Parts: sequence; structure tokens; C-alpha cells
Amino acid sequence: MEKALSRRELFGSAARESGRLALNLIEGWGEVAAAFAKPKRALPPAPTGWIRPPNALGEAAFLAACTKCSDCLTACPHYVLRKLGPESGAALSGTPVLFPRENPCLLCDGLPCAAACAPGALAKPVPGAKARLGVARVKASACYMAQGQPCDYCVTVCHERPRAILADAPG
Repeated sequence: MEKALSRRELFGSAARESGRLALNLIEGWGEVAAAFAKPKRALPPAPTGWIRPPNALGEAAFLAACTKCSDCLTACPHYVLRKLGPESGAALSGTPVLFPRENPCLLCDGLPCAAACAPGALAKPVPGAKARLGVARVKASACYMAQGQPCDYCVTVCHERPRAILADAPG
């Protein structure tokens, strides 16, 4: 035969069971919330393969002078300049670049992009002077000359006149 519960025991037991139930719900809520939470999107990797616009100052001086105003972008008649995004970091974000493999610079007469740069991050074009645009880096593992084999392919296909590439030493 079951023992009769007093009113005090009944409410005490109900309070304990309610507390246990609430605790189980709270502990399980974290798992439920995590299952329905939107995953945090990681920033995409910073783009690579970019170079600065023609006549850009050295990188440190360029970053100090560039106001991220977009004047060079709007002045480019071929729309080859773009701004780096936030995935590139705060210092680089919003600065102008071009991706030569996707859309190469055509080195327009008068370099309108550099002429439009009021802060001077892009040096004004000097009549008769060659524009500065990037520096080629030799990937020794892919260069026959660097491996001691005769080759002049990059010198032959270079469209810059006079040649921007000289084959005067291996690699």
C-alpha cells in the first residue's frame, strides 16, 4: 500500500521534478540552438595574383598616400582596376589593384589612372618615360634557364619594346 503524501511533500516533490525538467531543458537548449544557428561565414581567402596600377609608388609609400578615393578606377577607360576587399586585411582593403591574368593593363596614352590620382600614390606620367607596372618574379622550378637549360621563350614573347626581360644570366 502506498503512503499518502502530505501537502508539503507533494509540492516539494513537484518543485524538485520541475527543477530537474527545467535543468534538462536548459542543458539541451544549447544543442538545439547550435543546430539552428547560422554558421559563421569565414572570409574568403585574400586574392592573389594582383599588382598595383601603373606608376604606383613602392608598397609602403603607396599605402601611406592612397586615400582609397576610387579616382583611378573611374579614370581607367578599360575598367581593369579593382579594389581589394576586406579579406585582404584592413590595410589593403579598398586599395586599387589589377589582375593581369584576368584583365591586363593596356598602358593607355597619358595613363589616365595615374593622372587622376590627386594624393600622388600613382606618380604622374612623364612624357616619353616608360610606365612602371609590376615586377616579374621567376619561378625557378618552372624556368628552364634557372635549371641550366637554354631557353628564350619569355624573352621572345615579351611584347614590351625594348624588351623588359633580358636573358643575361640563368633564371
